[in-house]
Amino acid sequence: MATIRKRTLPSGLVRWQVDFTDQVGKRRSKLFPRRKDADVYLVKVRSLVANNTYLADSESITVADAAKAWLDHCEVRCKTGRRMERSTLRGYSDYVRLHITVPEIGIGDKLIVQLTRRHVNEFRDRLLLNGRSEHLTRRALSVLKLLLDHAIDNGQLFTNAAQGVRVIKSSRIDYKAPVPSKETIRALIEAAEEDFKPHLIVSALTGLRASELRGLRWQDVDFEKGFIYVRQRADAYNQMGEPKSRAGYRDIPAGPMVLNALRRWKLRCPKSDLGLVFPAPRGGVLQHTNTQSRFRKLQEEVGVKLRWHDLRHFAVSLWIEQGFSIKEVMTFAGHSSIQMTMERYGHLFPSPDHQNAMAEVEAKLLG
Repeated sequence: MATIRKRTLPSGLVRWQVDFTDQVGKRRSKLFPRRKDADVYLVKVRSLVANNTYLADSESITVADAAKAWLDHCEVRCKTGRRMERSTLRGYSDYVRLHITVPEIGIGDKLIVQLTRRHVNEFRDRLLLNGRSEHLTRRALSVLKLLLDHAIDNGQLFTNAAQGVRVIKSSRIDYKAPVPSKETIRALIEAAEEDFKPHLIVSALTGLRASELRGLRWQDVDFEKGFIYVRQRADAYNQMGEPKSRAGYRDIPAGPMVLNALRRWKLRCPKSDLGLVFPAPRGGVLQHTNTQSRFRKLQEEVGVKLRWHDLRHFAVSLWIEQGFSIKEVMTFAGHSSIQMTMERYGHLFPSPDHQNAMAEVEAKLLG
């Protein structure tokens, strides 16, 4: 049972006290300067107790404490090999330190049981007003949601205030993946050193991610059937692990140009105990920064400017131009959904001839 009574404090101040018993039978009370505030809280706390979701402020932890507990859990997952890469853990830690708990902008000192949708919306707005990009703000909100989910798993919270909070796009125009021209890719391959040509050819024609290229093994190249099997990837710390997602496990058909380039490369490829197709000179895992450095020098020679990831976009554009279905493109690219494929590459798929179709409609009607 919950009640409200008027109290006069020793200081002479008048306060309204809400008395109630929580779901475990413990007596609780809270003071308010106005009767109106006490009435609102009374209605709220009755509902919370009835649904067994009441949590006392005095027993709550702050967002910063919840973030630390979550990061500690992530570190355990990383050390025990439970789908947590070191680079991912480092990224999570940076988002917490630089955005979620940073003074004046973050909400690290807020008790998680007091956190509301309004608080999260205001946090989002502060991020944007202080120069954070839309992408960075979305990522920070995603990390906040994850750490609050962990608090829920620990029984420290019942609802996630970050759930459903959105960042409205500044433009109605969706992002379109930049696709290099065939002339540009041809010029890069022709100008590249012989030992760098295979990197470019495989990336531009199979669409492998940089981490997948670094983790590719000779046993994953099927010269007889003409396939490249994606079964592992190398992270930022040169540790081998599973592909980026379940969709990352895939078989990509390879044409004669790719297979012949790999056959020639295999004859002079540095020996690697890991059996890597593109190892470092001494046989270890190749640092992506080394590949990027060579790629930048090559671009300067040719007079173009690209990102390494644009080679992947180029491969996907070729598949679409060749007439592969949306489902096939999604599978070869390792996307988790058709929506992801269409958001990035939908503008590349051929449009139906609507004008001729409408002319036929009119002809059927008017003769």
